[in-house]
Amino acid sequence: MNKNVLAVIVFGLGLMMTGCTGPDSSLKFDDDWERHVRAAEERHLNAFLTNDVAAIDAMLEDDFIVNSPQNRIIEKGELLRMVEAGVISISTFQQEIESIRRFGNIAVVMGEDHLVYAEPSPAAGRLDRRRFTDLWELRGDAWIFVARHARIVSS
Repeated sequence: MNKNVLAVIVFGLGLMMTGCTGPDSSLKFDDDWERHVRAAEERHLNAFLTNDVAAIDAMLEDDFIVNSPQNRIIEKGELLRMVEAGVISISTFQQEIESIRRFGNIAVVMGEDHLVYAEPSPAAGRLDRRRFTDLWELRGDAWIFVARHARIVSS
């Protein structure tokens, strides 16, 4: 058998075994996916509003990263410590989702949010209007928050 044909067969079998069959895959591509992603976004807002570190920890991928409004990348551990310490403490958090797209097991959510910081945050009382992009990955039946980008438009 030709080496090139064998390589193609092995590659194809590898794709089938890992479930990576391309954009037409039926990987949990249910009609309700957008509703589930919106619900995950709502849980995200509520967890930050209530400073629920356990809920935030549970929804974030272990390797979660955010390109933060502080103009630096923050990883999950640091983010959780900031919430625990009150550096991130929020009194109001509203979100306007403008677009949600799905690419296989990844959902991309884009829009604008408004938040007011609360005591004991050093920014207490400040209103920030931000543009955001959130990335969620479907794992089993759950959407896991894997990355975020948030940029302050005005304070």
